[in-house]
Amino acid sequence: MYAKTDELVDRVAATETAVSKLNDDMTDVKAVTAEVTRWKLMGLGALGVTGMAAAALASLVTAYWHDIWRMLRGG
Repeated sequence: MYAKTDELVDRVAATETAVSKLNDDMTDVKAVTAEVTRWKLMGLGALGVTGMAAAALASLVTAYWHDIWRMLRGG
């Protein structure tokens, strides 16, 4: 009887550990989901987010165009 109780205690401990890890993962997922929901409420879809990323990349290229051009020419 004690062996079965010990086995049950081990199984419950393993289950608690797994649930704890799952809760930690879900906290990260909830944060991302909340951010995407906020984007949708602001009217941003995938196209809007992609546009913002493209604008950021374009501004970097524009800011450093002189250096990029010099490196491409081998100077």
